[in-house]
This record gives sequence, structure tokens and C-alpha cells, in this order.
Amino acid sequence: MRRAGNEEEKATIVIPAGESTLEGLAMEARRSYRTVEDMVHEVIREAIVTGVYQPGDRLPQDSIAESIGVSRIPVRAALRSLEAEGFVVLEPHKGATVRALSRPEIAEIYELRALLETYAVRAVAEKITAHELDEVAALSQAMDDVDDTEAWDEARRAFYGRLYDIAERPHTAELIRRLRADVGRYWKLRRISEDHDHGHGVIVKALRDGRPDDAAAWLRGHFAELSEKLQGMVGPKAPA
Repeated sequence: MRRAGNEEEKATIVIPAGESTLEGLAMEARRSYRTVEDMVHEVIREAIVTGVYQPGDRLPQDSIAESIGVSRIPVRAALRSLEAEGFVVLEPHKGATVRALSRPEIAEIYELRALLETYAVRAVAEKITAHELDEVAALSQAMDDVDDTEAWDEARRAFYGRLYDIAERPHTAELIRRLRADVGRYWKLRRISEDHDHGHGVIVKALRDGRPDDAAAWLRGHFAELSEKLQGMVGPKAPA
């Protein structure tokens, strides 16, 4: 949850090539945010999502403040906000660390994504126009036309962002974005996208044919597969 009273519209940080460091993120963020509080929050969040800070890493306030070029006050506020969002763990006398996900937590996240995203795609089916169908079809094709993981990931975000905008369910879209980011940071650490395949045309075809249940079924199966893969990456199953 963003800080109370903040009315600034969220921007997207574009990371310049070779600047995937805390300092590089801060340099780019200063061009996009009007308030220091928002800038610091998004820099630390982006550093976690992109793997500058990895699950379990400590987040020392002094060195973060020095690297970004701010006082400790906005850093402390950002860490509290990121704790509320599930990215950070704050412990008395120990400070902040990047939250690591367990196998059960990963399973829960993908179950929630299945619920939310099948709901969203059904809402899309009720509203989407022929022109919007052509628009999302072009975005889906853009995913098929690239093989580079980073470029594909950008194309995927554009596809889902536009698709769920059509649903006109902003709270649902924000929850989906947060859940995607929570598991997405694990995939990014391995320099792979969570779902780098060419199956998303199924969603477009199902919507064009007036069969939202088919799109929902594909998403459920897709998330079940991803959940199993990511759970295997973070550790073995607990003994029965």
C-alpha cells in the first residue's frame, strides 16, 4: 500500500543499460518522481524486484540512504511501506531484510492469481470491442515476434496491462500487479521470464470467439505449471 496522502501518479522506472544498481535506479527515478518519498520507495522496490537485493538480503538504511543521496527518514518510511506490500521484513533490533517466499506462499500466490486473473479476463469479455480485440491481438503477436527475455517481458507486461485495463477493475489490476511482482523477482534472479512461451494467443482467440471460459481454463493451467516450477526452484518439498 502506498503512503497515505500521496496523490502523485505512479511512474515506471526504465533502467538504462548497465545501470542495474541502486545508484543507477536512483538516477533514473529522479527524472520520474516529484517527491523524495515516492522516489525512494520505488527505487528500493525496483532494486528488490530486479535482484539488486535478493531474498534474505539485509537492507541497511545508512548505506541505502547514502547510495540514493537522501536522509534516513524517507528510507525508513519506504521500508515500512514495502513491509506492508510484502516485499520487506522488519524485525526489532535486526533491521530490514528482503522477504523470501516459501513453497506454500508461492502456491498461495498463484492460486490467488488464478482467481483474480480469471475474474479479470471474464470482465474483459463483457466489455471488449472489436477494435480492442485487434489491439490486444497485436500485443500478443509482439510477444511471439521476440526471443530476447527482457524484450519479451516488456511485451508481456504491455499485453496484460492493456488487457486488464479493458476490464475497468482498477483494484483487481493493482492486486494482480503486486502478486506478479512478488513472484516475478524470483524469475528475474534467474534471468528468465516466468512465462516465456507463445501460448497467450489462446486468450485472444477465446475472447474473439466469445469463449471466456477457455481463456480462464488456459490461465488456470498456466499458473498451476508456473507454481510447480517456482516452488521447485526455492527448495524441496517438506517431508510428508
